Amino acid sequence: MRGTHQGQQSARTAPTGRTHDCKRHLHHAPHDLLQGGGHPHMNRRDVLLGAVVAAASSWRASAQEVTKSAHIGFIVTGEGFPRRRFDEAMRHLGWIEGRNLTVERRFTGEDPERRKTAAAELVAQHPDVIVAAGLIDALPVHALTGTIPIVVITGAHLIEAGLADSLARPGGNVAGMTLLGGELDGKRLELLHELVPAATRISVFAYAGSPRTIPRIDAIEALARPLGLRVAARLVSQVAEFAGAFAASAADHDQAMLVQGSPVAQENSERIISLATQYRLPTVYDVRTYTERGGLAFYGQVWRENFERAAVLVDKILKGAKPSDLPIEQPTRFELVVNLKTARELGLTIPPSILARANEVIE
Repeated sequence: MRGTHQGQQSARTAPTGRTHDCKRHLHHAPHDLLQGGGHPHMNRRDVLLGAVVAAASSWRASAQEVTKSAHIGFIVTGEGFPRRRFDEAMRHLGWIEGRNLTVERRFTGEDPERRKTAAAELVAQHPDVIVAAGLIDALPVHALTGTIPIVVITGAHLIEAGLADSLARPGGNVAGMTLLGGELDGKRLELLHELVPAATRISVFAYAGSPRTIPRIDAIEALARPLGLRVAARLVSQVAEFAGAFAASAADHDQAMLVQGSPVAQENSERIISLATQYRLPTVYDVRTYTERGGLAFYGQVWRENFERAAVLVDKILKGAKPSDLPIEQPTRFELVVNLKTARELGLTIPPSILARANEVIE
């Protein structure tokens, strides 16, 4: 006979429709549950297995047999970008690299001039579509072509950057997904304050080369004042400056940190995580992979969906759709991930209220 932890409903969980009888406190609200009614404290293997099964059904329902060949370009700042998720989604849709799909990839690093060169190389090949990992990758491509379709996997402020006229009617050659970065900083700040309620000084680790960095930090400072928090900006342009930024935080007695995602930060995420551990700084990130690799906590959109949706957009364009007719998509699902192992290393006790809200707890 199976116990309730093996999929049966108990008397306590039956009214909610859940099949997990975890004894941790759980608010009875939709955002406390995983999609489909799952419990946020189910283990990561079960979560991933359920996602794979659901995704496989979706691909089978939507994919059509591919009867032609295609050529696409792919431009990304760093090789650490998890592009395999996009590649897997393309395979599910019938586009098999080496069989009916040719992919030209360019990894540009931190140098803007290399990024421009890579964009020019891809445009010169006249591919059917160019996939850009983010806004910083899309901009030099867009500057060179108004006809080759461009699909952006995660792009903040596409309209402000001039890549689209509006979300509903892009009107040009760019399709893709917008990114909620600064819009969620308030939630991340509240999370950090809840994790370290005694903190009075925090720092924001951010990329100096982005035009959005200073406005985001200004907004965080305004949100921090009512919480009694002082905010220090730790701006970096390259990985060589990372250690100095953390050392400055330690010297100024910062007690916690927010890390803003950027290509240079994402490419060197393990270095950032190591420094946060070394200086014992509880840190909240805006990219999930940090927490998977040992960072303390993440809150943001469900990133894996962007790769799947990007593949669907590429598939539509290869089958005749125009980017101007494909609305820019916005994230609709968000998640909170907490790494308990890291919390223990920092000597930090995670409040039960956070554990109850978490979509995933890494132990």
